Amino acid sequence: MTVGRLLLICRLVLRDLRRHPGQVVMFVVAVTAATTALALGLATTSAVDTAYAKTREATAGPDVTATTTDPDPSGLAERLTQAPGVVAHAGPYFAFDTTIRAHGRTAHSAVEGRDRAPSAVDQPLVTSGTWVRPGGAVVERGFAQAIGVRVGERVTIGGRSVPVVGIAISAATSVYPWGDPAQGPGPSDFGGMVWLTTADARAAAGDTPGVHLIQLKLADPAASGRFTDSVSTTDVTGDAWVNYLTWQDILRTDANMIRFTRPTLVIGGWLLAVAAMVTLAALAAVRATRDNRRAGLLKAIGAGPGTVAAVLLAQYLLLTVLATALGLAAGTLTAPELADPSAGLLNTVSPPSSGTVTAALFLAVVVTLTSTLGPALRTVRAGTVHALANPAHLLTHHPRLNAVTAYLPTSLLLGARLVARRPGRAVLASAGAAATTLMVTAVLTFHAELDAAPAYKRFGPIEVRTDQTGQVLLAVTLALVALSTLNTVLLGWSTAVQARRTLTISRTLGATPGQVVTALCAAQLLAAVPGVAAGIPAGVGLYWLFGTQVTPPGSWLLTAALVILLAVGALTALPAWAHTRSSAGRVLDAEPV
Repeated sequence: MTVGRLLLICRLVLRDLRRHPGQVVMFVVAVTAATTALALGLATTSAVDTAYAKTREATAGPDVTATTTDPDPSGLAERLTQAPGVVAHAGPYFAFDTTIRAHGRTAHSAVEGRDRAPSAVDQPLVTSGTWVRPGGAVVERGFAQAIGVRVGERVTIGGRSVPVVGIAISAATSVYPWGDPAQGPGPSDFGGMVWLTTADARAAAGDTPGVHLIQLKLADPAASGRFTDSVSTTDVTGDAWVNYLTWQDILRTDANMIRFTRPTLVIGGWLLAVAAMVTLAALAAVRATRDNRRAGLLKAIGAGPGTVAAVLLAQYLLLTVLATALGLAAGTLTAPELADPSAGLLNTVSPPSSGTVTAALFLAVVVTLTSTLGPALRTVRAGTVHALANPAHLLTHHPRLNAVTAYLPTSLLLGARLVARRPGRAVLASAGAAATTLMVTAVLTFHAELDAAPAYKRFGPIEVRTDQTGQVLLAVTLALVALSTLNTVLLGWSTAVQARRTLTISRTLGATPGQVVTALCAAQLLAAVPGVAAGIPAGVGLYWLFGTQVTPPGSWLLTAALVILLAVGALTALPAWAHTRSSAGRVLDAEPV
């Protein structure tokens, strides 16, 4: 392609973008919403890995933590620190399991005694205040956020009121609420971590039995599993026991906090892609008349099919690249916050991986080409005279449909024939309704599961995890509802514009404006009903793949279905009513479309 043609294409594309900023914004918002959700879902797992790695590096996190109930752990500590592969160690540190009180609330916690001097292994990073000092406590950041304490406030430990002198994070334990390493064997309660000086910790423990923590740094961190297997037979005297925790175990536990968040975002991204396809297809329908005329003018001055196709598709591809970049940026910036729901890790923004970039770009290109390639090719194939004249579309006769609808009320008859005239648009409307209904059903199933869960399953990590999952589900659903609202208005408007001659002729034959409005609403509802009917079982079934087999009450599902259909009808009525405000004579005298 010559430089002159490239310059012509660029000028035409930029001119069109400047003249129709509203359509540009809708296009970018639709594609960005889909790519953001998908990029965020793909980036969360790597964000957990990155955040934990940064936290380990900043806090000299241990590769292996040995926990023992032996009152005299010196012998075990000596054997472990002299084991092959150990390059640094810290401890033994005394710790005990207790319940602390803050702001009238009680919470399970481990209390660990530490020295004031920095440690070579596992030195928690103070994010606010100072490190431990006599008479002062340092609270792990996620735990502090959960119980609502800040530096300068007080907590009660072992019956003693202690001021909080610092907030810190550590990679030696999992994030809250799995941050209590001082519990004995058997089922563990959920809790956080508090650090005191060694003397204060022993005083607060009183007669409470405790454990000792030995932190180890290995020459090969990846070999921590083999190391624990080689030392797990170490003898411990009496009834004492020893347990080993590797950094890989901690990372897996941290990643478990977003176990349901990632699939929610990935699936939500694809559902938003469906809604974005409907948006782009509706925009293409609105632009059809203008694109046809532009194609005719370009052909009249000698432009070939390739140039015409490039002019029509270039702006879509340009906006697709922009929307993909925005979606990747939004997902990359949000992923660290989403990957750490309990604020126990260092949140750092990392560039998206090549896989995330490829998936987001693939999704955006598929959405764009699926929605715009067909209309663009039809415009290119149209003859020059035909495109310039832009004659009215010939109606396709459906004898069986005519026989079936002949005795229907006028509004339903017109609505059914509008659907039959453009079945592709009906499929788009049905797909959009199905995507929205699916997510709404998933939200209802999520809340039904919470209501059905026993009370003891609503606290601790399950509470933190379900809160985040619920927020993500709600956010994706609201984005999908917003796109679906826009799609319904656009589809209703494009249907009213492209069918205005047909409906105007119906008005001249006796149809009232109210019947015309009802016909347009019926056309949208006839397309939406199958989508709603398919979306409800699909939403329940999809949720079952990631949750428990809980079904929302039938009244919830019926109410949701009726609300969605009522919203479709109401949103379609707005452009339909605007269409009926023009007189029949003015519409028939206007240029046919």
